[in-house]
Amino acid sequence: MELKVIRVQDVAERLGISASAVWYKTNPKHRLYDPAFPRPFKVSANVTGWLDSEISAYIEKLAERRKETA
Repeated sequence: MELKVIRVQDVAERLGISASAVWYKTNPKHRLYDPAFPRPFKVSANVTGWLDSEISAYIEKLAERRKETA
């Protein structure tokens, strides 16, 4: 399996939200914090990313929740 790292703009685009909202989802002090949201990691000193597979799994969980509430 190929591991792919994606950056905040890519995550935001996949979720249909702003880059700021992505960061808010990772901040426990913010009202948009989501403990289920994948945690980012440092790729280098100035680059932070997420595993593409973890973002895909998060999106799938959101879709599953929709089915549970229907």
